[in-house]
Amino acid sequence: MAWIKRNLYFLIGSVIALGLMIFGVVVLLGQRAREQQAAEDIAKQYAELTRLNQGQASPENIDAAKKQEAQLREYMAKARGFFQRIPPIPNFTTNRIGDSDFATALRNTITQLTNSAGKQSVELPAEYYFSFESQRKLMVFDATNLNNMAVHLGEIKAICDILFSAKINYLIGIRREIISDTTDLNPPDYIADKTVSTPLADLTPYEVTFKSFSTELAEVLAGLASSTNAYVVKSINVEREGLAADDAMAGVNAPQPLAQPQRYPNRPYYPGGYPPPGNRGGFTPPYPAPAPLAQPARTSDIFLNEKPFRVTLDIEVVKMKRGK
Repeated sequence: MAWIKRNLYFLIGSVIALGLMIFGVVVLLGQRAREQQAAEDIAKQYAELTRLNQGQASPENIDAAKKQEAQLREYMAKARGFFQRIPPIPNFTTNRIGDSDFATALRNTITQLTNSAGKQSVELPAEYYFSFESQRKLMVFDATNLNNMAVHLGEIKAICDILFSAKINYLIGIRREIISDTTDLNPPDYIADKTVSTPLADLTPYEVTFKSFSTELAEVLAGLASSTNAYVVKSINVEREGLAADDAMAGVNAPQPLAQPQRYPNRPYYPGGYPPPGNRGGFTPPYPAPAPLAQPARTSDIFLNEKPFRVTLDIEVVKMKRGK
């Protein structure tokens, strides 16, 4: 006991050091166990990855993949009804269309569209040829792109049928992509965009410009949305018609400044227009200007204006690839 009393602090420090050593050994053993477990998990995952890379998929994964594929194909079969391809004009089952066949079909289609517009009271530009002005008088076409022109003709007819059914007021024009550098020579009929091809479908751009009221515009959008052919409206631009005329009218009816006073030479000038009492020099007072005419009412909301407005639609025709 006497030794303990003499070496109390040493004994206490030794006990604490022994406890810390025991705690460190326990932590080290636990860490080694966790590292061993992690190493075993990594080895199992690597073995699974090696098996999958060698094509040895588990039966559970194979069954799950087959079920998902069946569900995907079922969905695609249901959706295909809304992605029907627009038949080309002329619609031949063979891969070859003759020059005379396309020339005849083009004239007949333009005549049909013109007559259809007249029946629906849709105004057209004079002798409008629906973006085929360059092909109006041709009898020989670019053979490499003849099938594509037939596809464009069919798609333009389908778009015009929707526009005419909506009874728009005036068709300003339709623009399409250039497909033949030798025959597509009328710049106002074409746009710079090109067909975009994806693994599932081709997206062909068109630009349609017309005049209508909001009701007819809604009918056009509804017709595009409910069609069995797939259309994507990328953008819509609405401009108010007659805005320049309204601005000109507002300029004419703007209030005029007051007439300046008439000055006389060799007479003093008085800012107030009248000389002070006792001095009758100066100049005559200004004559009042005529009252300005009332300006026409302006509204910033084009949909509340009674005039038709100009609409430009950027449309893409979605064509599912065969066998997809």
